[in-house]
Amino acid sequence: MKKLVLLAVLITSLELINGALRGPTRLGQRIPKYVININRNERIVGGEPANIEQFPYMLVLIDLSRGGFICGASVIHRQWSLTAAQCLDKNTPAGSINLRGGSRYRTFGGFLFFVDFYVLHPQYDSYLLEFDVALIRVADDSPMNGLNVAIVPISPICNTSCCHTCEYRLVTITGWGYNENGVLSSGLNQITLPIYNHSACDAAWQGIPDVFFCNWAGDGKDSCNGDGGSPILRDIAGQRYQVGIVGFGSTVCGDGSYPSVNTRIEFSGVRNWITEVSGV
Repeated sequence: MKKLVLLAVLITSLELINGALRGPTRLGQRIPKYVININRNERIVGGEPANIEQFPYMLVLIDLSRGGFICGASVIHRQWSLTAAQCLDKNTPAGSINLRGGSRYRTFGGFLFFVDFYVLHPQYDSYLLEFDVALIRVADDSPMNGLNVAIVPISPICNTSCCHTCEYRLVTITGWGYNENGVLSSGLNQITLPIYNHSACDAAWQGIPDVFFCNWAGDGKDSCNGDGGSPILRDIAGQRYQVGIVGFGSTVCGDGSYPSVNTRIEFSGVRNWITEVSGV
């Protein structure tokens, strides 16, 4: 009997490893396929070097309790920054969190900003990664302005008639994550990708709610570990706006198997919350 039990456990484990079990349940509900294939905290694959002068609102998010750099973030106000909730969902004390801006380098240069507190979206789901957005407020004595540090406007609420994250529109993603060689980048990188058809993305991942939008080039270019929380930018009528936050993607970045998935700022439940908390 023990041999049969061990054999059953072994078979189940192998099926999980091979991705054969696609329909587990949680509280009686089917878990979307995207949870099974998820790779959090994306990185830039197939990108090119960027200067901080091009993207002066880029921030390095540092968690001292976890060894340093963990994510990207963006300046949306002189005392507020925006990032992904998954970067801050470890209950880390605010005193262990720092932000650094004004340098294209991940580990040196620029300015260090001390954090007063941070807030995760109340609907954030650390399992499904829905409402994957967080706000960070810096201390009063370290406002985020100065050389090579600037504020990026964020997208207003927008419906389908003025959708800033609808398919085929080009967006730019920046970050310090791992490159295609699996090496954590020392300098800021950028990549331009088209927004992917939402219905097709939903079909690929088997369940992508409207709070997300997707990118997919299918040519080895991708956002994939280390760039979670970084801004996704789009030029609208001559003005650059942040329209999204880097979220998650395929377990094999840049292989063209799955689109990358990001938080949609113009989604009312996201944009209204940002205003309620920060006034932005």
